[in-house]
Amino acid sequence: MNSYYQRFMEALTSGAVERRTDTASGAEAIYRNGCLIAADGKEPLSPDLIETVKTEPHLFLFGAGHIAKALYDIAGLMGMRMTVVDDRPELLNAERFPLAERHVAPYETLLAREYSIISPYWVIFTHGHSFDTGCLRYALRHQGAYTGMIGSAAKAERTLNDLRNEGFPEDKLRAVHTPIGINIGAETPEEIAVSIMAEIISVYRGEKNTVSADPALLRELSEREGIVVRIISKKGSAPRAQGAMMLVTESDTFSTIGGGALEQMAIAEAREMLKDGRNVLKKHSDLSAGGDIGMVCGGNADLLFKRTGSERS
Repeated sequence: MNSYYQRFMEALTSGAVERRTDTASGAEAIYRNGCLIAADGKEPLSPDLIETVKTEPHLFLFGAGHIAKALYDIAGLMGMRMTVVDDRPELLNAERFPLAERHVAPYETLLAREYSIISPYWVIFTHGHSFDTGCLRYALRHQGAYTGMIGSAAKAERTLNDLRNEGFPEDKLRAVHTPIGINIGAETPEEIAVSIMAEIISVYRGEKNTVSADPALLRELSEREGIVVRIISKKGSAPRAQGAMMLVTESDTFSTIGGGALEQMAIAEAREMLKDGRNVLKKHSDLSAGGDIGMVCGGNADLLFKRTGSERS
């Protein structure tokens, strides 16, 4: 097992970390507030790439009504992971939410459970005020990247006052997005879902020099041997953002750096590394029509390939 990626995954449960990389040697480490958390091998003494890393959004939807379904559809198009909970099996089922992890039970049962999600994006729109309050109480007691609750300004203030009287700290209450969503004059469930997703994106993408990591991929990297491929810089219309990673083994792949010719080239290069024993490779790709792999995105990308799987930290 590679404990570096295990500790990387665990560190993200407490929020963003700083990743420092020496792209020539492949040396990499993560820090918080300047303190070393873990290094994959030697600590990079002269890093030429420093990034803030946080988790990709995992939406946790309290409620499976019309707005939840519309938000689910948008999030599905974006490839987001989702968990949906509700007490109504006629609404929360595989037909309406096929891509989501689903939990159907009375809310008292649902709110007594723990869910193994790193920095979830809590979205609350149940079918009752008391349920909303209970779900918000649950969200405030569990660390998340975003908390939003639907309702009028008056309802939101009453709910926040109730929780304030229960002793919840003011900074946590002020961080709740309620009424939820960016104000675009939305009226229909689909329009409201667009406003909610716009707000989530603004939170997720709002920090500069921030890249995302997929906890599921970090888990794979902690358990499997292979070549990890990472986009360390990009310009123009490269398929995915800086920080996107994938794992390539002799027989399969996990996650993606955007698909197409760039990914196919990366998979082939990684499998050559597995054969010839190389540990690190930095490769530049021209993604224009006349470039080295014949794509038409018009940008370019730098990839870092690194062997993983053995205990390095």
